Amino acid sequence: MGTRFDTSWVPDLEAQPAPKYRALAVGIEDAIRAGALAPGAKLPPVRELAWAIGVTPGTVARAYREATDAGALRATVGQGTFVRDHRETGTIIPLHPLTNQAAEGQIDLRNSRSPMVGQETLINAAIERVLSRGSHVLDDYTRATNDLSTREALSDWLATGGVPSEVASIIPTYGTQQAVLVAMLACCSGPNAVLLVSDLVYPGFMQAAKLAGVQLYPIQQDEEGLCLDALEAACRQARPQAILVTPNLHNPTLITMTDERRARIAELARSHDVQIIEDDVYGWLLDERLPSFPSYAPERTWYATSLSKCVAAGLRFGCLVTPPGRGAVGQGIIQAMNYRVSSLIGQTAVELIRSGIVADIQMRARDNLEERAELTRKHLGHWGIRTAQGANFAWMCLPAGWHLAAFDRACAEAGVRIATAGAYVLPGADVPNKIRIALGMGLSDAVFVDCLQRIDRILAHPPTELMA
Repeated sequence: MGTRFDTSWVPDLEAQPAPKYRALAVGIEDAIRAGALAPGAKLPPVRELAWAIGVTPGTVARAYREATDAGALRATVGQGTFVRDHRETGTIIPLHPLTNQAAEGQIDLRNSRSPMVGQETLINAAIERVLSRGSHVLDDYTRATNDLSTREALSDWLATGGVPSEVASIIPTYGTQQAVLVAMLACCSGPNAVLLVSDLVYPGFMQAAKLAGVQLYPIQQDEEGLCLDALEAACRQARPQAILVTPNLHNPTLITMTDERRARIAELARSHDVQIIEDDVYGWLLDERLPSFPSYAPERTWYATSLSKCVAAGLRFGCLVTPPGRGAVGQGIIQAMNYRVSSLIGQTAVELIRSGIVADIQMRARDNLEERAELTRKHLGHWGIRTAQGANFAWMCLPAGWHLAAFDRACAEAGVRIATAGAYVLPGADVPNKIRIALGMGLSDAVFVDCLQRIDRILAHPPTELMA
């Protein structure tokens, strides 16, 4: 079996003192400088090159990633990896595919947000009450007294969900993603920092890892969460500094970890001296919440959450809870980024929490999501779509006859945008034939049902060229 590309530029990896992935990355850059790889040239697919030169696909994927990070290559989802026309300098964070603007006339079911249940009126009134109390929210970046009252209110709110916290360990942030980024920066350091993640991971966290200079190492999941054997092996082989876990309603699989799995992961982290970063952005609309990781391993858990999925996405307000005694570490990183969270946003959150409005919105949102989940099961349940209590998205394996690219294209042509599993996989990994559908937050029931019916019709008519 021959290859379909010229491998004359590929270096002799055995003669290189560096690890094979780095030798290959260096070889690619040498070939570009020598002109053997011209600007715009397309590199061979990961598996094809791996077979040709006798290494694992992971080695090639890591080499491509290193050369891409160095600015020599560019990777385009669905098209391949190419030599750049000129070397890019600085840190380049590509926009992830879920943030692309939908075309005019298309309905976007890619992004999951908080249900809209009348909170705009409640939040507007809360902001007016905050402003009526004087200039203390506008006359400085953030007064220390405002910051303290925000952290105290957050501590009380976290307690309603069973999350233990010390006020000094709470860092207000602009949403969960910033909280996770701060945790990555606090936990991971050095040129080869490794963070263990699930094999499907939110693309925003991939961006955060790139910014933090952290390598993501995927761990397979089962129906109870991260697989313990794979996690144990990765702790021994990859020498990670931290594990990123999403124990409640993992995005996109909807998996909620069992109590036993949480406890076992905490034990593993402790035995290998690994930090835990918990993403709990989706868990706040569950009727019953299992203990979060600060309850199992408080000395090493960095807990991130926000009001984005349970109150209002536009508030951009969340927090990071550090291990006891580490609050100053998190605060220092936030200070370098944006000093502190705006007093106006922080004090609005205080007003919403103290007045009981947050609890009221959460109750309304739970009811709204159950209605939307029921509609989703009614129209797509016969295709095996999966919903979960408290989740504002659904997850589904495509039936025979469909693959992701064709289905995504058919939905777009029908005026509906959905998220595919391709947005959640790390470079070089296999892509499951699965899709994620947001439950139409901000859309009327009639519009959402129309979208579900369009998707149902598409599923029933796969393209004949794929059926042979």
